[in-house]
Amino acid sequence: MSPEQTSSKIGKSVGEKLRTARIAQHLTQSQLASPDFSVSYISAIERGQIHPSLRALEILAGRLGLSSTQLLPNRSQGEDRNISIFPLPEREEEEIDLTLIEINVSLREGDAALALTQLAKIPLKRLKRSQLLRHRFFMGWAHYKNGHFQQAEYVLNEALQIAKELNDHYLTLRILYLLALTYTSMRNHSQAHLSFQRCLSALELSTIPLDPLFALQLHMQIGQYYTQQENLELAIEAFRKALDVIGYQINSSQNQQAYIDIVRHHSDHKEYDLATLYAYKSQFLTEQTQISQLRSELYYYLGQAMLKNDLQQARSFLDNIVQQEASLHTLDKLSLASLNLCNAAWHFEQHAFDTALTEAQKNQELITSFGDTIIGAETYTLLGRIAYAQGQQAQGDTYFAAGLSMFERLELHEELANESVQYAQLLEEHGKEHEAFVYFRRAFQSRQELGK
Repeated sequence: MSPEQTSSKIGKSVGEKLRTARIAQHLTQSQLASPDFSVSYISAIERGQIHPSLRALEILAGRLGLSSTQLLPNRSQGEDRNISIFPLPEREEEEIDLTLIEINVSLREGDAALALTQLAKIPLKRLKRSQLLRHRFFMGWAHYKNGHFQQAEYVLNEALQIAKELNDHYLTLRILYLLALTYTSMRNHSQAHLSFQRCLSALELSTIPLDPLFALQLHMQIGQYYTQQENLELAIEAFRKALDVIGYQINSSQNQQAYIDIVRHHSDHKEYDLATLYAYKSQFLTEQTQISQLRSELYYYLGQAMLKNDLQQARSFLDNIVQQEASLHTLDKLSLASLNLCNAAWHFEQHAFDTALTEAQKNQELITSFGDTIIGAETYTLLGRIAYAQGQQAQGDTYFAAGLSMFERLELHEELANESVQYAQLLEEHGKEHEAFVYFRRAFQSRQELGK
């Protein structure tokens, strides 16, 4: 029996035991699920479609008056032999290590579907514990990227247990971070908050050198989480911590694609040491580019939180950050576009529509070379609001169409829903009820994508 078949059989047995115990307690799926899980999650477990995480198993067992082990299946000795770990021949071990490097590259290049295909080809029963840890981490990452959030939760909790067992601080941090993002996507706010806090605590207690990119991403995501919860004070605090991490010195990036090509060349020639070396170089250069992009997004999110919370505070922030950037001469074009956008939005809130238009039009010129970005999408929707405020509805419709389409391509469903509602309200105010209904429906569909 293959590992996948064994896993499926285990999942089905857990589901059958869960259903039997639930019925014996005269509970509906909804009663068993609330408040931590969805009914569809319980239903999927009972049908053997997904596996519950260890934490989920403990919670469900507790509600049923059982221990978590009572919900686990009884394996035969034959099955135990099938999933035992055998020592790998040296050659095969090297090939698996190389495959794991290739999977890491696939995920960093954004090809999560390819990563899942690559992961499925690795024989789990022959992996060492350190290899199994990386496998489960990459599997959880790939499921998260593909929107398979319940599968991601299960696999990442598995990986977390192995990381703790191996005392792997590096992956423990990244697993907790991915779990927080997964729970946020599942709208499980209590678990998302807990995972973020555990990740922060682990980062503070870690004895390994600080990874600035990771710390930056963590504080930014926490800021966005608090913004969604409308806790703007904590959101601004998190964004300011991200700003402290990033500083104002960004190294100029090089063409990391060249290094990815070198990795593939050495991999094809089975020169694994060189492939590994250049994979790390590729990762480093990719992160330099990411820092620049993340800085622009950080300015955007912090500016938006301040605009919602305190316009005077937002004005002071914009003036100070522009002055600092000008003195250091390190401001890249996308970060400049982010600050211009915040400045235009501030003037719009002050009803200084001509000034807002000038700033937003500057942005329109800056963003054209960057393709689809959240900065670009927000620039177009802001231009749409300005046009409506100045009585130019036809021009406003063109801008809104461009901005909403960009949000859709970026799969930013939260922003797409919010901007669709604002546009629908403008259409309704101008007597275009039918068109307004179309965008209210679009907002509803976007929120469905978020599980709301």
